[in-house]
Amino acid sequence: MFIKVDHPEYRGIELVGESLLIHFMHGESRTLQEQVKDVAVSVQSQTLQIVAFLNQDYAWFYAGRKNLERERIELGQVYGGGGRLIADGIGNSHLFYFVQQSPGHSVMLRHQIYGDKWSNPMLVATNVFAQATGFSVVWNHDNYLHIAYCNHRDQHLLYRVFDLEHRIWSGAVPFSDQRCSYPQFIVGEKLYLFWQEDDKKIRLKVRSKDQQWNSPTQISSYEHHAASVGYSWQNDRWYVLWSEGSEFYQSSFDQWGERRLVERANYEYTWTVRDGIVIPLYEDKTSQPAPASVSLSELEPAPEPAPEQLPQPSKRDNEEAKAQAAFVEQAFRTLREWESLREEIRHWQGSFVPPTPVDLTPLTTRCDRLERRLFNLQQSQEQQKQVWESRFEQFQLELARTQRRLTVIEDCEKKRQVSLWRRVLGRS
Repeated sequence: MFIKVDHPEYRGIELVGESLLIHFMHGESRTLQEQVKDVAVSVQSQTLQIVAFLNQDYAWFYAGRKNLERERIELGQVYGGGGRLIADGIGNSHLFYFVQQSPGHSVMLRHQIYGDKWSNPMLVATNVFAQATGFSVVWNHDNYLHIAYCNHRDQHLLYRVFDLEHRIWSGAVPFSDQRCSYPQFIVGEKLYLFWQEDDKKIRLKVRSKDQQWNSPTQISSYEHHAASVGYSWQNDRWYVLWSEGSEFYQSSFDQWGERRLVERANYEYTWTVRDGIVIPLYEDKTSQPAPASVSLSELEPAPEPAPEQLPQPSKRDNEEAKAQAAFVEQAFRTLREWESLREEIRHWQGSFVPPTPVDLTPLTTRCDRLERRLFNLQQSQEQQKQVWESRFEQFQLELARTQRRLTVIEDCEKKRQVSLWRRVLGRS
Protein backbone atom coordinates (compact mmCIF):
# COMPACT_ATOMS: atom_id res chain seq x y z
CA MET A 1 0.00 0.00 0.00
CA PHE A 2 1.42 3.37 -1.12
CA ILE A 3 0.11 6.62 0.41
CA LYS A 4 0.96 9.90 -1.33
CA VAL A 5 1.66 12.99 0.76
CA ASP A 6 1.85 16.68 -0.16
CA HIS A 7 5.15 17.57 1.50
CA PRO A 8 8.31 19.42 0.35
CA GLU A 9 10.65 16.64 1.57
CA TYR A 10 8.68 13.42 1.19
CA ARG A 11 6.76 11.86 -1.68
CA GLY A 12 4.93 9.07 0.10
CA ILE A 13 4.80 6.22 2.59
CA GLU A 14 4.65 2.58 1.55
CA LEU A 15 4.05 -0.64 3.46
CA VAL A 16 5.65 -3.60 1.68
CA GLY A 17 5.05 -6.83 3.57
CA GLU A 18 6.09 -5.88 7.11
CA SER A 19 8.60 -3.22 6.02
CA LEU A 20 7.61 0.44 6.30
CA LEU A 21 9.34 2.51 3.59
CA ILE A 22 9.54 6.29 3.25
CA HIS A 23 10.09 7.84 -0.19
CA PHE A 24 11.83 11.20 -0.60
CA MET A 25 11.13 13.81 -3.26
CA HIS A 26 14.55 13.35 -4.88
CA GLY A 27 13.83 9.66 -5.46
CA GLU A 28 15.64 8.01 -2.53
CA SER A 29 13.83 5.52 -0.32
CA ARG A 30 14.74 3.98 3.02
CA THR A 31 13.26 1.59 5.55
CA LEU A 32 11.70 3.35 8.51
CA GLN A 33 10.49 0.37 10.59
CA GLU A 34 10.35 -3.41 10.38
CA GLN A 35 7.67 -5.85 11.58
CA VAL A 36 4.92 -3.32 10.90
CA LYS A 37 1.36 -4.64 10.77
CA ASP A 38 -0.39 -1.43 9.66
CA VAL A 39 0.35 2.27 9.11
CA ALA A 40 -1.52 5.56 9.49
CA VAL A 41 -0.35 8.83 7.91
CA SER A 42 -1.26 12.51 8.17
CA VAL A 43 0.26 15.93 7.48
CA GLN A 44 -0.09 18.73 10.04
CA SER A 45 1.30 22.17 9.00
CA GLN A 46 4.05 20.66 6.81
CA THR A 47 4.86 18.19 9.58
CA LEU A 48 4.72 14.60 8.41
CA GLN A 49 3.16 12.28 11.01
CA ILE A 50 3.31 8.50 10.81
CA VAL A 51 2.03 5.83 13.21
CA ALA A 52 3.52 2.36 12.71
CA PHE A 53 1.34 -0.31 14.33
CA LEU A 54 2.92 -3.54 15.50
CA ASN A 55 1.27 -6.69 16.74
CA GLN A 56 1.76 -5.30 20.25
CA ASP A 57 0.03 -3.12 22.84
CA TYR A 58 2.06 -0.13 21.67
CA ALA A 59 2.89 1.68 18.42
CA TRP A 60 5.67 3.97 17.12
CA PHE A 61 4.94 7.60 16.26
CA TYR A 62 7.21 9.42 13.78
CA ALA A 63 6.90 13.18 13.28
CA GLY A 64 8.99 15.93 11.73
CA ARG A 65 9.36 18.33 8.81
CA LYS A 66 12.73 17.02 7.62
CA ASN A 67 14.15 14.71 10.26
CA LEU A 68 11.63 12.35 11.83
CA GLU A 69 11.70 11.77 15.58
CA ARG A 70 10.30 8.59 17.08
CA GLU A 71 8.02 8.30 20.12
CA ARG A 72 6.25 5.32 21.66
CA ILE A 73 2.44 5.29 21.96
CA GLU A 74 0.90 3.12 24.67
CA LEU A 75 -2.32 1.55 23.39
CA GLY A 76 -3.23 -0.42 26.51
CA GLN A 77 -4.30 -3.47 24.48
CA VAL A 78 -3.01 -5.34 21.47
CA TYR A 79 -3.68 -3.53 18.20
CA GLY A 80 -6.70 -4.91 16.37
CA GLY A 81 -6.62 -3.03 13.04
CA GLY A 82 -8.38 0.02 11.62
CA GLY A 83 -5.58 2.53 12.26
CA ARG A 84 -6.38 6.13 11.18
CA LEU A 85 -4.49 9.36 11.89
CA ILE A 86 -6.53 12.57 11.52
CA ALA A 87 -5.28 16.16 11.65
CA ASP A 88 -7.65 18.84 12.88
CA GLY A 89 -7.59 22.58 12.23
CA ILE A 90 -6.15 23.67 15.56
CA GLY A 91 -2.88 21.75 15.71
CA ASN A 92 -3.95 18.42 17.22
CA SER A 93 -3.74 14.92 15.77
CA HIS A 94 -6.27 12.19 16.45
CA LEU A 95 -5.48 8.49 16.37
CA PHE A 96 -8.21 5.87 15.88
CA TYR A 97 -7.82 2.09 16.04
CA PHE A 98 -9.56 -1.16 16.98
CA VAL A 99 -8.97 -3.34 20.01
CA GLN A 100 -10.50 -6.78 20.45
CA GLN A 101 -13.79 -6.95 22.25
CA SER A 102 -14.17 -10.19 24.20
CA PRO A 103 -16.25 -12.27 23.82
CA GLY A 104 -17.32 -12.20 20.17
CA HIS A 105 -15.92 -11.04 16.87
CA SER A 106 -16.81 -7.34 17.16
CA VAL A 107 -14.26 -4.71 18.15
CA MET A 108 -14.07 -1.54 20.21
CA LEU A 109 -13.09 1.71 18.49
CA ARG A 110 -10.64 3.85 20.48
CA HIS A 111 -9.44 7.43 20.17
CA GLN A 112 -6.26 9.20 21.38
CA ILE A 113 -5.35 12.87 21.00
CA TYR A 114 -1.87 14.28 20.44
CA GLY A 115 -1.08 17.88 21.32
CA ASP A 116 2.11 18.15 23.33
CA LYS A 117 1.77 14.50 24.33
CA TRP A 118 -0.55 11.58 23.73
CA SER A 119 -3.70 11.37 25.81
CA ASN A 120 -5.04 8.22 27.41
CA PRO A 121 -7.20 6.05 25.14
CA MET A 122 -10.88 7.03 24.99
CA LEU A 123 -13.71 4.73 23.98
CA VAL A 124 -15.68 5.87 20.93
CA ALA A 125 -18.02 2.91 20.41
CA THR A 126 -18.40 -0.80 21.06
CA ASN A 127 -19.68 -3.57 18.77
CA VAL A 128 -18.08 -1.99 15.69
CA PHE A 129 -17.71 -3.80 12.37
CA ALA A 130 -14.12 -5.07 12.37
CA GLN A 131 -13.01 -3.72 8.98
CA ALA A 132 -10.84 -0.65 8.37
CA THR A 133 -13.16 0.32 5.49
CA GLY A 134 -16.11 0.27 7.89
CA PHE A 135 -15.61 3.77 9.33
CA SER A 136 -14.48 7.27 8.35
CA VAL A 137 -13.42 10.27 10.47
CA VAL A 138 -12.85 13.90 9.50
CA TRP A 139 -12.33 17.33 11.08
CA ASN A 140 -14.77 19.91 9.72
CA HIS A 141 -14.84 23.70 9.69
CA ASP A 142 -17.44 23.63 12.47
CA ASN A 143 -14.59 22.61 14.83
CA TYR A 144 -16.00 19.16 15.47
CA LEU A 145 -14.75 15.70 14.66
CA HIS A 146 -17.29 13.70 12.68
CA ILE A 147 -17.33 9.90 12.51
CA ALA A 148 -19.50 7.47 10.56
CA TYR A 149 -19.17 3.74 11.17
CA CYS A 150 -20.96 0.42 10.63
CA ASN A 151 -22.06 -1.64 13.59
CA HIS A 152 -21.13 -5.30 13.91
CA ARG A 153 -24.48 -7.05 13.98
CA ASP A 154 -26.13 -5.80 10.77
CA GLN A 155 -23.71 -3.14 9.43
CA HIS A 156 -26.16 -0.29 9.91
CA LEU A 157 -24.55 3.14 9.43
CA LEU A 158 -24.20 5.25 12.61
CA TYR A 159 -22.96 8.80 13.15
CA ARG A 160 -21.32 10.64 16.07
CA VAL A 161 -19.53 13.96 16.70
CA PHE A 162 -16.71 14.83 19.11
CA ASP A 163 -16.49 18.03 21.18
CA LEU A 164 -12.78 18.75 21.61
CA GLU A 165 -13.34 21.38 24.30
CA HIS A 166 -15.03 18.92 26.66
CA ARG A 167 -13.44 15.82 25.10
CA ILE A 168 -16.66 13.89 24.83
CA TRP A 169 -18.40 11.95 22.07
CA SER A 170 -22.07 12.39 21.32
CA GLY A 171 -24.56 9.57 21.22
CA ALA A 172 -24.99 7.52 18.03
CA VAL A 173 -27.49 8.71 15.41
CA PRO A 174 -28.61 6.10 12.81
CA PHE A 175 -28.04 7.21 9.21
CA SER A 176 -29.11 4.01 7.43
CA ASP A 177 -30.86 0.80 8.48
CA GLN A 178 -29.54 -1.12 5.46
CA ARG A 179 -26.34 -3.13 5.16
CA CYS A 180 -23.67 -0.46 4.53
CA SER A 181 -19.97 -0.32 3.69
CA TYR A 182 -17.18 2.08 2.68
CA PRO A 183 -18.32 5.32 4.40
CA GLN A 184 -16.15 8.27 3.34
CA PHE A 185 -16.17 11.93 4.43
CA ILE A 186 -15.10 14.66 1.98
CA VAL A 187 -14.65 18.29 3.07
CA GLY A 188 -15.67 20.71 0.32
CA GLU A 189 -17.93 23.73 0.40
CA LYS A 190 -19.98 21.52 2.72
CA LEU A 191 -19.31 18.33 4.59
CA TYR A 192 -20.17 15.29 2.48
CA LEU A 193 -20.65 11.68 3.57
CA PHE A 194 -20.66 8.95 0.91
CA TRP A 195 -21.38 5.28 1.51
CA GLN A 196 -22.45 2.10 -0.30
CA GLU A 197 -25.78 0.57 0.66
CA ASP A 198 -26.86 -3.00 -0.07
CA ASP A 199 -30.57 -3.18 -0.92
CA LYS A 200 -31.06 -5.71 -3.75
CA LYS A 201 -28.33 -3.76 -5.56
CA ILE A 202 -25.28 -2.07 -4.03
CA ARG A 203 -26.03 1.63 -4.38
CA LEU A 204 -23.88 4.73 -3.88
CA LYS A 205 -25.52 7.32 -1.61
CA VAL A 206 -24.54 10.70 -0.16
CA ARG A 207 -25.60 13.19 2.50
CA SER A 208 -24.28 16.72 2.87
CA LYS A 209 -24.17 19.10 5.82
CA ASP A 210 -24.07 22.88 5.79
CA GLN A 211 -25.93 23.90 8.93
CA GLN A 212 -27.76 20.59 9.13
CA TRP A 213 -27.64 17.22 7.43
CA ASN A 214 -29.92 16.89 4.43
CA SER A 215 -31.78 13.75 3.36
CA PRO A 216 -29.87 10.90 1.64
CA THR A 217 -29.45 11.14 -2.14
CA GLN A 218 -28.82 8.13 -4.36
CA ILE A 219 -26.11 8.74 -6.97
CA SER A 220 -25.85 5.38 -8.73
CA SER A 221 -28.61 3.69 -10.71
CA TYR A 222 -30.70 0.64 -9.88
CA GLU A 223 -29.41 -1.39 -12.84
CA HIS A 224 -26.00 -2.58 -11.59
CA HIS A 225 -23.92 -2.74 -8.42
CA ALA A 226 -21.89 0.36 -7.63
CA ALA A 227 -18.21 -0.42 -7.00
CA SER A 228 -14.69 1.03 -7.11
CA VAL A 229 -15.82 4.36 -5.63
CA GLY A 230 -13.22 7.13 -5.58
CA TYR A 231 -12.97 10.91 -5.70
CA SER A 232 -11.23 13.47 -7.85
CA TRP A 233 -10.23 17.13 -7.49
CA GLN A 234 -10.32 18.78 -10.91
CA ASN A 235 -10.58 22.45 -11.85
CA ASP A 236 -11.26 23.48 -8.25
CA ARG A 237 -14.21 21.11 -8.00
CA TRP A 238 -14.81 17.78 -6.32
CA TYR A 239 -16.07 14.79 -8.30
CA VAL A 240 -17.12 11.29 -7.33
CA LEU A 241 -16.32 8.39 -9.68
CA TRP A 242 -17.62 4.85 -9.61
CA SER A 243 -18.22 1.82 -11.81
CA GLU A 244 -21.51 0.11 -12.66
CA GLY A 245 -21.14 -3.11 -14.56
CA SER A 246 -18.82 -2.39 -17.48
CA GLU A 247 -19.28 1.39 -17.35
CA PHE A 248 -17.43 4.08 -15.43
CA TYR A 249 -19.20 7.26 -14.29
CA GLN A 250 -18.30 10.70 -12.95
CA SER A 251 -20.54 13.19 -11.16
CA SER A 252 -19.78 16.66 -9.82
CA PHE A 253 -20.64 17.37 -6.19
CA ASP A 254 -24.20 18.67 -5.67
CA GLN A 255 -25.00 17.84 -9.30
CA TRP A 256 -25.78 14.21 -8.69
CA GLY A 257 -28.27 13.86 -11.53
CA GLU A 258 -25.75 15.04 -14.16
CA ARG A 259 -23.48 12.03 -14.20
CA ARG A 260 -21.54 11.20 -17.34
CA LEU A 261 -19.51 8.37 -18.76
CA VAL A 262 -15.73 8.74 -18.61
CA GLU A 263 -12.86 6.55 -19.71
CA ARG A 264 -11.38 4.52 -16.89
CA ALA A 265 -7.97 4.38 -18.57
CA ASN A 266 -7.58 8.16 -18.11
CA TYR A 267 -7.51 7.87 -14.32
CA GLU A 268 -4.98 6.51 -11.86
CA TYR A 269 -6.24 5.22 -8.52
CA THR A 270 -4.19 6.44 -5.52
CA TRP A 271 -4.37 6.83 -1.75
CA THR A 272 -3.59 10.47 -0.94
CA VAL A 273 -3.44 12.54 2.26
CA ARG A 274 -5.73 15.54 1.79
CA ASP A 275 -7.50 17.76 4.34
CA GLY A 276 -5.85 15.81 7.15
CA ILE A 277 -7.23 12.40 6.08
CA VAL A 278 -6.36 9.65 3.60
CA ILE A 279 -8.74 9.71 0.61
CA PRO A 280 -9.03 7.27 -2.33
CA LEU A 281 -8.40 9.61 -5.29
CA TYR A 282 -8.67 9.18 -9.02
CA GLU A 283 -5.99 11.36 -10.63
CA ASP A 284 -6.60 12.46 -14.20
CA LYS A 285 -3.62 11.32 -16.28
CA THR A 286 -4.53 13.50 -19.26
CA SER A 287 -5.73 17.05 -19.75
CA GLN A 288 -7.91 16.02 -22.69
CA PRO A 289 -11.64 15.98 -22.01
CA ALA A 290 -13.11 12.56 -21.44
CA PRO A 291 -15.36 11.13 -24.18
CA ALA A 292 -19.12 11.06 -23.76
CA SER A 293 -19.27 7.28 -24.00
CA VAL A 294 -17.00 4.29 -23.56
CA SER A 295 -16.97 0.96 -25.40
CA LEU A 296 -16.57 -2.29 -23.56
CA SER A 297 -13.32 -3.06 -25.41
CA GLU A 298 -11.70 0.14 -24.18
CA LEU A 299 -12.52 -0.43 -20.54
CA GLU A 300 -10.15 -1.90 -18.00
CA PRO A 301 -11.37 -3.42 -14.78
CA ALA A 302 -11.55 -0.83 -12.04
CA PRO A 303 -9.15 -1.41 -9.16
CA GLU A 304 -10.68 -2.64 -6.00
CA PRO A 305 -9.40 -0.71 -2.95
CA ALA A 306 -10.79 -3.45 -0.76
CA PRO A 307 -12.89 -6.57 -1.31
CA GLU A 308 -16.49 -5.74 -2.02
CA GLN A 309 -19.31 -7.16 -0.01
CA LEU A 310 -21.30 -9.62 -2.09
CA PRO A 311 -24.88 -8.56 -2.49
CA GLN A 312 -27.45 -10.42 -0.51
CA PRO A 313 -30.73 -10.38 -2.33
CA SER A 314 -33.77 -9.50 -0.25
CA LYS A 315 -37.48 -8.78 -0.93
CA ARG A 316 -38.72 -5.31 -0.07
CA ASP A 317 -42.27 -4.15 -0.69
CA ASN A 318 -43.57 -0.59 -0.76
CA GLU A 319 -44.48 -0.57 2.90
CA GLU A 320 -40.94 -1.54 3.92
CA ALA A 321 -39.52 1.18 1.66
CA LYS A 322 -41.77 3.74 3.31
CA ALA A 323 -40.73 2.47 6.75
CA GLN A 324 -37.08 2.81 5.77
CA ALA A 325 -37.60 6.39 4.59
CA ALA A 326 -39.45 7.22 7.81
CA PHE A 327 -36.62 5.70 9.88
CA VAL A 328 -33.95 7.73 8.08
CA GLU A 329 -36.06 10.87 8.42
CA GLN A 330 -36.43 10.23 12.14
CA ALA A 331 -32.64 9.90 12.44
CA PHE A 332 -32.25 13.20 10.59
CA ARG A 333 -34.74 14.91 12.90
CA THR A 334 -32.90 13.55 15.93
CA LEU A 335 -29.62 15.01 14.74
CA ARG A 336 -31.30 18.29 13.86
CA GLU A 337 -32.79 18.48 17.34
CA TRP A 338 -29.38 17.79 18.85
CA GLU A 339 -27.80 20.59 16.82
CA SER A 340 -30.71 22.92 17.66
CA LEU A 341 -30.20 22.17 21.36
CA ARG A 342 -26.51 22.96 20.96
CA GLU A 343 -27.41 26.36 19.44
CA GLU A 344 -29.84 27.06 22.29
CA ILE A 345 -27.13 26.29 24.81
CA ARG A 346 -24.77 28.69 23.06
CA HIS A 347 -27.46 31.41 23.08
CA TRP A 348 -28.18 30.80 26.75
CA GLN A 349 -24.49 31.00 27.60
CA GLY A 350 -24.26 34.34 25.79
CA SER A 351 -27.36 35.77 27.44
CA PHE A 352 -26.88 34.58 31.00
CA VAL A 353 -24.04 33.82 33.32
CA PRO A 354 -23.61 30.11 32.82
CA PRO A 355 -23.13 27.81 35.75
CA THR A 356 -19.87 26.10 36.30
CA PRO A 357 -19.50 23.57 33.50
CA VAL A 358 -19.65 19.98 34.47
CA ASP A 359 -16.20 18.50 34.56
CA LEU A 360 -16.41 15.06 33.04
CA THR A 361 -12.74 14.40 33.57
CA PRO A 362 -13.27 12.47 36.85
CA LEU A 363 -15.92 10.31 35.19
CA THR A 364 -13.79 9.55 32.11
CA THR A 365 -10.78 8.99 34.36
CA ARG A 366 -12.81 6.59 36.48
CA CYS A 367 -14.00 4.75 33.38
CA ASP A 368 -10.44 4.43 32.18
CA ARG A 369 -9.39 3.27 35.65
CA LEU A 370 -12.16 0.67 35.74
CA GLU A 371 -11.19 -0.52 32.27
CA ARG A 372 -7.57 -0.86 33.34
CA ARG A 373 -8.64 -2.66 36.54
CA LEU A 374 -10.74 -5.06 34.49
CA PHE A 375 -7.82 -5.70 32.19
CA ASN A 376 -5.46 -6.18 35.16
CA LEU A 377 -8.00 -8.51 36.79
CA GLN A 378 -8.14 -10.62 33.64
CA GLN A 379 -4.35 -10.79 33.56
CA SER A 380 -4.27 -11.66 37.25
CA GLN A 381 -6.79 -14.44 36.72
CA GLU A 382 -4.75 -15.83 33.88
CA GLN A 383 -1.58 -15.71 35.96
CA GLN A 384 -3.36 -17.32 38.94
CA LYS A 385 -4.69 -20.01 36.64
CA GLN A 386 -1.18 -20.72 35.40
CA VAL A 387 0.13 -20.88 39.00
CA TRP A 388 -2.58 -23.33 40.06
CA GLU A 389 -2.01 -25.46 36.99
CA SER A 390 1.70 -25.56 37.83
CA ARG A 391 0.97 -26.47 41.47
CA PHE A 392 -1.48 -29.16 40.39
CA GLU A 393 1.17 -30.71 38.13
CA GLN A 394 3.65 -30.69 41.03
CA PHE A 395 1.05 -32.29 43.29
CA GLN A 396 0.47 -35.04 40.75
CA LEU A 397 4.22 -35.67 40.54
CA GLU A 398 4.54 -35.89 44.34
CA LEU A 399 1.53 -38.20 44.50
CA ALA A 400 3.12 -40.49 41.92
CA ARG A 401 6.39 -40.53 43.90
CA THR A 402 4.52 -41.39 47.11
CA GLN A 403 2.70 -44.25 45.40
CA ARG A 404 5.97 -45.65 44.12
CA ARG A 405 7.50 -45.46 47.61
CA LEU A 406 4.51 -47.28 49.14
CA THR A 407 4.84 -49.98 46.51
CA VAL A 408 8.52 -50.44 47.38
CA ILE A 409 7.74 -50.60 51.12
CA GLU A 410 5.02 -53.19 50.57
CA ASP A 411 7.36 -55.31 48.51
CA CYS A 412 9.97 -55.14 51.24
CA GLU A 413 7.43 -56.23 53.86
CA LYS A 414 6.44 -59.20 51.77
CA LYS A 415 10.05 -60.29 51.37
CA ARG A 416 10.86 -60.02 55.13
CA GLN A 417 11.71 -63.38 56.85
CA VAL A 418 8.91 -64.85 59.02
CA SER A 419 9.98 -66.09 62.48
CA LEU A 420 9.75 -69.73 63.56
CA TRP A 421 7.03 -69.05 66.14
CA ARG A 422 4.92 -67.20 63.52
CA ARG A 423 5.24 -70.17 61.13
CA VAL A 424 4.23 -72.65 63.86
CA LEU A 425 1.31 -70.54 65.05
CA GLY A 426 0.26 -69.96 61.50
CA ARG A 427 0.13 -73.67 60.75
CA SER A 428 -1.85 -74.25 63.94
